[in-house]
Amino acid sequence: MKGRQPKRGPSLLYIIRQIYDSPKLVPILPYDNDALFSKRLKDLYEGGDRTAELHRILAQFDPGQTHEELADRAEEMIFLATLLTFGTGRPNRKPRLDFFLMHILTSSIYIPSYFKAISNIQYKRDLLRAYIQVLGVLIMIRGRPRIDAKLLMSYTDNPNPPNSNLKNTTAQPNAIGVEDVNPWNAIVAEAIHSPDSHVLKSLRSLIYGAENYGSLGKGELIGTYGPDGKETHTGIAEVDGSIFIRAAGMMMDTLGWLTYGQKSGDWDRSALGWDDAWKNED
Repeated sequence: MKGRQPKRGPSLLYIIRQIYDSPKLVPILPYDNDALFSKRLKDLYEGGDRTAELHRILAQFDPGQTHEELADRAEEMIFLATLLTFGTGRPNRKPRLDFFLMHILTSSIYIPSYFKAISNIQYKRDLLRAYIQVLGVLIMIRGRPRIDAKLLMSYTDNPNPPNSNLKNTTAQPNAIGVEDVNPWNAIVAEAIHSPDSHVLKSLRSLIYGAENYGSLGKGELIGTYGPDGKETHTGIAEVDGSIFIRAAGMMMDTLGWLTYGQKSGDWDRSALGWDDAWKNED
């Protein structure tokens, strides 16, 4: 099969592709902007067809049988969490970040941490299976928001605070690294002032992703291609390890560089998978 693939079972990106393509999992209508999390969850589980279809698709997931295979699954999860949190907006619209999908990102970093603490490989497998079930449910109750890889890759890989220039134009010619200022430094320095702890927790996961997978090139994500050799998601073959810094910059632009005078933004709770969630936009 083309590209990097799990040793056992379909990739997470291909599993999500099946959720998107299933006619049985079309978001429930009519859309209710004021529906609580509990109401959306109840709607999903009313009747057996939808949940049976979701469980059928998720049952294809095989965590693996070795520590190496489980580590690859953790890598998949962190990339997928980043794509779902920062790549499910709409082109040519104001960026919006779903509050509930964000929690997939903030919790994904614990998978490799738990793997280090758990010695029994079956317990690790059980942990991943349970996590994937929760992931599938969250996608459904957010209206099945679609990953737009091109949108995420359109954000800059060299984010800067507003009205600033991090280039030191007065540096001496023999200074090292002046032309390639690390954008993470400004983001971390800014995030510690955020009154919203989710900003720091999201950034923590993005930094982990960048440190461990930031060197991956285009087409090297596990599950970039499906069994038919085609992209599992449009534009996913152009995604590389830079998505973590792109996502971090987009988060700061959306939620505010507060020490640079921007007003604080907010996470979105309207469930972005529904088309009607985009009709009443500021």
